[in-house]
Amino acid sequence: MVASFEPVAGIVLAAGGATRFGKDKILENWHGEPLVRHVAQTALKAGLSPVVVVLGAVVDAAIAALSDLPVQIVVNPEWANGQSTSLSAGLRSLPNQVGAALFLLADQPQISARLIEGLLALHHNTLAAVVMPRVKGRRANPVLFDRVAFDDLLNIKGDTGGRAIMERYPVAWLDWDDESILLDIDTPEDYQQLLALANAKKDEQNAS
Repeated sequence: MVASFEPVAGIVLAAGGATRFGKDKILENWHGEPLVRHVAQTALKAGLSPVVVVLGAVVDAAIAALSDLPVQIVVNPEWANGQSTSLSAGLRSLPNQVGAALFLLADQPQISARLIEGLLALHHNTLAAVVMPRVKGRRANPVLFDRVAFDDLLNIKGDTGGRAIMERYPVAWLDWDDESILLDIDTPEDYQQLLALANAKKDEQNAS
């Protein structure tokens, strides 16, 4: 059971070129701060350690946005060859004592520290190789991988993420009722939709 007490790293994938968005998506404003900074802060708040941010298409401006946060920056020169290269870059940067890694997408600012904490607790209690949320039967992000899956993750090629190896491992599911975690920001329209949902949720909380 020692593995359950090993630290869990957070790896923020923020290297993509955002061609469908039309500009530097990870720098887009989210409630007063760049998307990439917001996601990194959520990872820190949830207790992930270390928190690694993998950059690629946008480097200098992203580093400036993160400069005062206790995060590790990894620049992936192979980012154009697909998300698998960023998975590998993030994993290779981790210290040996890390027992698992949770992958966050820089274009999913709606992911909460509470959700991450739920995934960490489920991994702690089950030691499952893969832990992920699902909403009404649909799988969602972020996804946690135990160290036992790291070698397989490092062997993934092309523009695909960790889901390419999920059939090899049993998955521990965390059922979640917030359908917004099924969304990400690919286009300006996606951004406006997610921002509207976040604002509506904030208004509802303030009214209650």
